[in-house]
Amino acid sequence: MTTIELDDKLINTVIKMGHYQNAQKAIDAILSDYVQTHQKENTLFDKLCFELDMADEEIDSLFRRDKDTGRTLDL
Repeated sequence: MTTIELDDKLINTVIKMGHYQNAQKAIDAILSDYVQTHQKENTLFDKLCFELDMADEEIDSLFRRDKDTGRTLDL
């Protein structure tokens, strides 16, 4: 767990710069930026891995061909 200390001066600066109406919105913005900055970027391998809690039917459906893919209907 990471502890982030925000003092009133920082929060007031963010409120002024971001035109926030209250401190809660300013803190949400600070934390959102922090998370995006420090979030681990998934590698291509991570994106291709299956989740362990996926049902067998979900995995099977990934490899089943959709018969309607690529078909168009002209009226």
